[in-house]
Amino acid sequence: MFFERVQGNDVYNAALNPPFAYQPSATNVYFSNPNTSALTGITTSQTFPSTLTNLAYKYSPPGTAMFSLGVQREIAPSVVAVLQYAGSLGWDQNDDRAVNTLPLTDPNNQANPYDLRQGVANGSLNANLYRIYPGFSSIQQEENETNFNYNSLQAGLRMENRHGVTVQLAYTWSHEIDEVSGDLSSLSNPFNPAYDRGSGALDRRHIFNASYIYAFPFFAHSSNVAERTLLGGWEFSGITIAQSGTPQPLTYNGADVLGLGGGDITNRPDQVGHVSYPKTRTAWFNTSSFDSPTAPWNGGPNQGFGSAGKDAIVLPARLNFNLSLFKTFPLTAGEGPSFEVRFETFNTFNHTQYHNIDANSTDSNFGEVTSAYDPRTLQLGAKFHF
Repeated sequence: MFFERVQGNDVYNAALNPPFAYQPSATNVYFSNPNTSALTGITTSQTFPSTLTNLAYKYSPPGTAMFSLGVQREIAPSVVAVLQYAGSLGWDQNDDRAVNTLPLTDPNNQANPYDLRQGVANGSLNANLYRIYPGFSSIQQEENETNFNYNSLQAGLRMENRHGVTVQLAYTWSHEIDEVSGDLSSLSNPFNPAYDRGSGALDRRHIFNASYIYAFPFFAHSSNVAERTLLGGWEFSGITIAQSGTPQPLTYNGADVLGLGGGDITNRPDQVGHVSYPKTRTAWFNTSSFDSPTAPWNGGPNQGFGSAGKDAIVLPARLNFNLSLFKTFPLTAGEGPSFEVRFETFNTFNHTQYHNIDANSTDSNFGEVTSAYDPRTLQLGAKFHF
């Protein structure tokens, strides 16, 4: 069990703005008409509502707990099997919350409680005049109010130098749930942290790893010195990984259906159907499963926040092989100097492994793959040991 201290970044972020410091900027302004920019002639408002970063009044130290329980058994000479449960919990975890938006509804207008938000959304009202805390623009509050949990079932098999083979196999099934996955990460919906509760960025359900070394027995004990020197003693090794993808939150950056005055708020699209996966470069998933959210003043639910969960999409899985062939040539008898040659391959079978996708539902290439892991690399190397 571990409790974190208050981090330096938390304090620094809150100390470099009002009431400790503020530097408004109004350059190239006519004294005869302070409302006009002398450089461009564009009329601008010479008022400077300040942004602000603050620490929540209740700032509990973040806590985590880790626990595991497992069994090991030798099932054959030099072969050990492992099975265990491992988990962790986190409470009072760090997050950022936009606390100076417009209120969700205007209690003074029973006929249309969304009139202020609608006016801000269409540009007819200045959000700074109607915020929860007047006199400031957006306020980013750093707080310790979220939590996470991780649970996993882990199985493994180890074989140490049995018949010239050393191998380790490991498989993990796991599930990680949180509201935010990173330190100082903003809640999408400041009024409802549960809007972001779901499988987090560290949730990778299936992970398989294999590492192996095989010492070829051929010509290792040949009476022919040339055969034993050139053909004997070669070793083969490799690392193989196969793992499922992580969740990818989608974003909606189209027409303002929230009207909350901006700030650190992120909206997502509505999910209108089952998500299928063509798994092509131009369409990793079926984008028709998502649509624009509807503003509450137009009858939309959820205060204008889209219904798609932050884990509605899963990024591509990965299958990769790194293999090598190597041999050590002794230069003298016994434990003297030696020369090692290695031939190594990364992504040996040149398998295309997609990485990221375009997650903005208003982009023209929404759902397309935007990057991939490296292609096959061949590497020849040598080492001199002395």
